Amino acid sequence: MLDAVVRDEPHALLLTGPAGIGLATIASSLYVSGHAQVITVLPEKNEKVDLEKGIITVDSIRRLYDATRTLEPKGRVIIIDYAERMAPAAQNAFLKLLEEPTEGTRFMLLSHQPELLLPTITSRSQQVALRPITAEQSTELLDTLGVQDATKRAQLLFIAQGLPAELTRLVSDDERFDARATVVKDARSLVTGAAYEKLLLAKKYKDSREDALTLLEDALKLLKRTVAANGDAMSLRMLTRFEAIHKRVTEQGNVRLQLSATVLY
Repeated sequence: MLDAVVRDEPHALLLTGPAGIGLATIASSLYVSGHAQVITVLPEKNEKVDLEKGIITVDSIRRLYDATRTLEPKGRVIIIDYAERMAPAAQNAFLKLLEEPTEGTRFMLLSHQPELLLPTITSRSQQVALRPITAEQSTELLDTLGVQDATKRAQLLFIAQGLPAELTRLVSDDERFDARATVVKDARSLVTGAAYEKLLLAKKYKDSREDALTLLEDALKLLKRTVAANGDAMSLRMLTRFEAIHKRVTEQGNVRLQLSATVLY
């Protein structure tokens, strides 16, 4: 489907999907191997690429104006990775570039949260939403990556089933895997531990909203499995409460206070 879309040469293509699906890898396979000039814009912090906390500033977009003023004989593709991190001013500047492109210039936006983009940008882009791969495909990928340990396979599938790029990163980066495995262990304690353990976890994760959200998402996965297996009223109440806590943390609620609220269910 993607090959067909690219052959149609849309002026702007918006590629979306959950984090870990591999948007950048797919973009590379579609365009980087071709003959067109490729310009990639990434989030920055302190004038350095920072994929975790960086943003795409209006200055980054303005630099594209200079880069695209000349004609490129074989065409030009501009890839905006983490497009949702364009600051408001950057989005407005990009909209102008989108509306007045140089001949032969095409755009590809990669986004895990397309709802954060201006409607005027999304409406001018052809959208393709990528879905996670199946459980069977995830298992086959682990076979291809040479993961044989049954315990580690189970951990990997819990953390990143359906997300080929994240599975690949976790297999190739032991430090990343150990960090995520620790979060899963903490999530289990957040669900089943004593009140004191939960308060300690609230203190541990209070300084990072992103890490706290990952913790809650792992806890929600554990609870959903329990509800699906048993369907008992207590697990269902916990699931409902954890979903509300996750929503409040997402909406900028105090992290420590919200995590402490897991004691009450």
